[in-house]
Amino acid sequence: ALALALAARLRQACGAGEAVARLGDTEFALLIESPAATAPDALRQRASELQQVLQAPVRLNSTDVFPRCIIGIARFPVDGETPAGLLEVAQTARLDVAGGAGLAFFRAETASRALREVRVEAALHGAIADGEFELHYQPKVDLGSGAVCGAEALLRWQSAELGPIAPAEFIPIAERAGLIGAIGDWVLRHACEQLAAWRAAGLPALRIGVNLSAAQLQRPDLAAHLQALLAETGVDAAQLGIELTEGMLLADVGHAQAVLAGVRSLGIEISLDDFGTGFSSLNSLGHLPIDIVKVDRSFVHDVTAPAQQVSITRAIISMAHGLQMKVLAEGVESEGQLSLLASNGCDQFQGFWFSRPLPADDFAALLHEGKRLPERFLVRPVRTRTLLLVDDEDNIVAALKRLLRRDGYRIVTAASAAEGLQRLAEHEVDVIVSDQRMPGMTGVEFLHRAKALYPQTVRIVLSGYTELQSVIDAVNEGAIYKFLTKPWDDARLREHVAEAFRQKELADENRRLTHEVDAANTDLAALNERLERLLAQQREQAELLAASAAGTRGVLDDLPAAVLGIDPDGIVAYANRAAERALAPNDGLLGRPAAEALPSSQAGAADANEVELNGQRFQALYGELPGDGNAQGRLVVLFPQPARKAA
Repeated sequence: ALALALAARLRQACGAGEAVARLGDTEFALLIESPAATAPDALRQRASELQQVLQAPVRLNSTDVFPRCIIGIARFPVDGETPAGLLEVAQTARLDVAGGAGLAFFRAETASRALREVRVEAALHGAIADGEFELHYQPKVDLGSGAVCGAEALLRWQSAELGPIAPAEFIPIAERAGLIGAIGDWVLRHACEQLAAWRAAGLPALRIGVNLSAAQLQRPDLAAHLQALLAETGVDAAQLGIELTEGMLLADVGHAQAVLAGVRSLGIEISLDDFGTGFSSLNSLGHLPIDIVKVDRSFVHDVTAPAQQVSITRAIISMAHGLQMKVLAEGVESEGQLSLLASNGCDQFQGFWFSRPLPADDFAALLHEGKRLPERFLVRPVRTRTLLLVDDEDNIVAALKRLLRRDGYRIVTAASAAEGLQRLAEHEVDVIVSDQRMPGMTGVEFLHRAKALYPQTVRIVLSGYTELQSVIDAVNEGAIYKFLTKPWDDARLREHVAEAFRQKELADENRRLTHEVDAANTDLAALNERLERLLAQQREQAELLAASAAGTRGVLDDLPAAVLGIDPDGIVAYANRAAERALAPNDGLLGRPAAEALPSSQAGAADANEVELNGQRFQALYGELPGDGNAQGRLVVLFPQPARKAA
């Protein structure tokens, strides 16, 4: 119905010297034969008019459909000399139209590009099977510790037919050809297998980030697929991260939120890639389960950049931290860029300044080397003791500021409980001193909310009004650290506030130590796990060797030939059943000197010869056994020979 409606419009829009034909489902051709109308400007004008006609909404039953029109223009004889040739180049011209609507004239380079795309697509079909893909790994560096904390897996393609092809060229082609899903799965599996190989080699545990395609994100079972892959390769979910672009997430926020929530529940880290290049809604961003915001390289500026550009970068970092996300800067290529990022509190970075993307072996060598960030770039946040004063009386606030400023605190003030909550959102506060009687919300209610939102703060009520029961309840519930009364004693108030800061710092230190202990325990558990795996492998190898040795011994025991193993000291260390029967049926051979069982000249012989032992003739073969240093054992094999016939 849509094609019929568009065909009718085109027929109606055709003028003198024009003819229209349908080539496909919704593909039409318009032939203009008037020489006056074939000038480029006239053609552009005519194409624009046709676009407006075709893109008007079409009413189908009770629904309006809005067509999008792409027009490719070819001219005779400049672009083609045959009808088929003209149609082909006009269709090719449409490749230059971006965004799903527009018009373009044919260009020779467009045809070359189209041919190149055809060749690339054909080569892509066999790239995985032919082993032409490879992953390189670009280190991610933590600006707090200076150590490599992970890497981004980047796909590289060395085509046997076309040579090296950049991802920027073949990824869009793979998406159009429907191959991106298979390629994405190959990257995920290869990255997990590489993680398992590095762990087996004893390298420190780190997280590898893998770029996901829009097709992979559309899978409703993405979390289950990743979980199965992790189980199959034996990789911990904490070692895997996925990276997605803004456009992929915002195309369907509800679907992305549901799928990524399942992925995050596994312990897989989720990064928002190329942040700042799209049109993210902060409301949507706040609801998505994002762990890391990767700032696009276009926002990574040098210290010499204009203040406005630096302010944008700082705002992105502050916004991400406010949403409880970490920030990683991409494309860091100079010391100036790194210095600016470090001074603005960026958490991690990657870029050529530290390392280019490396093949797996080179990346492993970088980890073995222990390459780190120079000390001068490390982010060492110096916390200023921050005190929040909340009181609706300006004179009280002013007096408290004069009194407490001398102790070196950074003082933030608020005139109401609501304003106090706003200040808590804007500043990292250590200690809160609040009045009790305030309009809208009492001090106890305010501190209850402060405890729920910022439990690490130390909270004090300073008031001339006491409602004993509410204060007791607040103290018992931990919402209030101390209750002080007005008017206050300056020295005692200063001491109480100083003690509150000491309590806060002690709690912070305890949390830091607990975190370090947990991290050390995690590392120790991972090390123990690796050691257990190595021991299990060694036990398995030992069992295989023992089984092999037992099998070999059984084979030797069943041989009809007599086999003797003689150690470097000339003692019989092994004798099969045939040797025991032929040489010492009653006494046994093991542990006896070989010279007692064999004539001394024969026990040390080097060549094959015939010997007679206990009335039985044998063909004897002698060989050396490898040993430590110059000491070597010997192997003697005696083949029974038939008795000689009497002459």
